Amino acid sequence: MVIRCISLALSLFIWRSLALLLSTVLAGGAVKELLFGQILLALLGKLSLIRLSAHLTDRASTELRIALRTKVMEKAFRLGNSTRQLPATTLAQYAGDGIEQLEMYYAHFLPQLFYCLLASLLLFLYLVQLAWQPAVAMLICVPFIPLTIIAVMKIAKRILGKYWDHYTNLGTRFHESLSALSVLKAYDQDAAKQQELAEDAQKFRKATMSLLSMQLNSITIMDIFSYSGAALGIGLALIAFQQQQLSVYGTLLFILVGAEFFLPMRQLGSLFHVAMNGISSCSKIFDYLALPEKTAGTITTWPEPLNTITVEKLDFTYAKQPTPSLTDISLQLTRGSFTAFVGKSGSGKSTLAQLLLNQLDDYQGIIQWNNTDLKNLSNTVLFQKGRLVNTKDFLYAASLRENLLLANPQLTDRELWELLEQVKLAAFVRQLPQQLDTLLAENGQNLSGGQRQRLILARALATSADFYIFDEITSGVDIESEEIILHTLKNLAKNAIVIFVSHRLYNVLDADQIYVFKDGRIVEAGTPQKLKQTSAYFNAYFTEENRQLEGGSLHER
Repeated sequence: MVIRCISLALSLFIWRSLALLLSTVLAGGAVKELLFGQILLALLGKLSLIRLSAHLTDRASTELRIALRTKVMEKAFRLGNSTRQLPATTLAQYAGDGIEQLEMYYAHFLPQLFYCLLASLLLFLYLVQLAWQPAVAMLICVPFIPLTIIAVMKIAKRILGKYWDHYTNLGTRFHESLSALSVLKAYDQDAAKQQELAEDAQKFRKATMSLLSMQLNSITIMDIFSYSGAALGIGLALIAFQQQQLSVYGTLLFILVGAEFFLPMRQLGSLFHVAMNGISSCSKIFDYLALPEKTAGTITTWPEPLNTITVEKLDFTYAKQPTPSLTDISLQLTRGSFTAFVGKSGSGKSTLAQLLLNQLDDYQGIIQWNNTDLKNLSNTVLFQKGRLVNTKDFLYAASLRENLLLANPQLTDRELWELLEQVKLAAFVRQLPQQLDTLLAENGQNLSGGQRQRLILARALATSADFYIFDEITSGVDIESEEIILHTLKNLAKNAIVIFVSHRLYNVLDADQIYVFKDGRIVEAGTPQKLKQTSAYFNAYFTEENRQLEGGSLHER
């Protein structure tokens, strides 16, 4: 702000010097050479200040963008798998274009707003000493520009809300379609999806054109006020000159400063339209940052091994869902046992798995690790002691070694090979030309489904946790990989608490304990042998599954 005010003073000095120069020439007087030097120095000084102001603004805006992106990403990590978490594509748009637009509002529009008010007052105080009528006339015209901005803002909020919604929706749909392109091609639905995207793009185009139309109309209105105000002030100055109330110097100064008087406001109007995008994204970003978070526990170190997990009368309902996802759940898990959660899709198995690691909040009931309430444990302890592995686990486009070291950077190559041996991938990796340095495609697309899941399992084993949950990890893999994974889990369960979540009974028959879920409740619990002997529901489920397997509708054996 100080730099801009000094630059304004230099501009006023230049216009004053030019007015003095022209009035001297018109009067037939001699022009001093020193005046040319002063004008040149003022121009150089103004140029330097403009560059300095641009540099400082750029640095401040860079710091602002970094700070905001840091806050958004920290918020995303704190929310984790919470039901309040936004889709990844929406988060990317907020952290990318959203913050870029927000930066324009804070780094450019707001400083310009305060500068406009100050510059108009300073120029008025200088000009009113020469002639009060044209100075007052120009000052009266100045507020019409911010009033126009306020009026346009009410309309713009509605238009920009639609614009931003169409923008985020189009980005999300495009990302989904791109990720599922192979599926769309396999089912010959790519043309239909292309048509849907074209319709979404058309909606976004219309929203963009509506926004541009509004911006052009408001710019026209602001130009009318700017140029009319300057013309009115210059006209009144000429009338004062004609009536000999204003000198040639004063008249020339009004003519030269007339444009400068409204220039800051005119620049404010131009910045306003760009900043309005920032105002729209601002509300969405700050709403996201204000989302309530799960309160972290205060226990940050927990050296004791996790031996038991106790759940008593647990109830849970997802936000905006009328029916509970879990009702009256009670169970106990012990170290050294291999436990299976089975049930049809939507029965509550995966929801309970997330609750046991405190990844969902707002539940009623008791969950204890040993004798400690789960809510008292910090995220650090939860990450050290527990691990959830599912089909959504991601493999980065990096080497095999780098993907494994994500879980434990301290592992040596010998330990990495031991992990691969456990999941029966070592022989496959050894025959690769670069072995551990072999680069994976994004999300392991250059691996088979079974190899990908076994590599994810190996990475999970690298954490040496006390509690593992494997959610549908054998889904969509071949028989050989499924048997290897189940054998690995059985061995892992000898020294840890292991839960295997599945909707198929035949691959949990070796479990020490099975909990059968239906409609958010545990309807049966016991060893596989006991359930076969006593449970009508278990046997009916098992019979139906065998019938489907024999028909090959679920799995080819």
